Amino acid sequence: MLNPFIFIIFGSLVFSSAFAAEQFTCKTSAHIVTIDQLSSNQYQYRAWNKPKSITKKPDTIIARGKEITEGTGVCRYTRWEFNNSNTQYVVSTPVTCTEDIPPSNATGRLSVFVNGEHRKSWWCLE
Repeated sequence: MLNPFIFIIFGSLVFSSAFAAEQFTCKTSAHIVTIDQLSSNQYQYRAWNKPKSITKKPDTIIARGKEITEGTGVCRYTRWEFNNSNTQYVVSTPVTCTEDIPPSNATGRLSVFVNGEHRKSWWCLE
């Protein structure tokens, strides 16, 4: 009786991982980050430190992120937030209506906050 139960749990985990849909890829000068929507409507953050290839195991994986869309018109944007202990990773796109002037090939921004304080940001570039 226990064996079929284990198979169902294992099969569910494999099934949900196999159907993750990539929502956004951010290529910065230091990292490559992908945001995946899992079948359970949860979001996952995967990051590789350059020059590591995305065909290798990610350096960072954070599950249970959330997607937030705000603004109107040309200032409408989407961001994904992921928390790992006292560190928050925020990926946002597009890069309209910002205080900074983004590079012409910018597609988004990756920002890192530690204990609620902004520590570092990188432009996502094509």
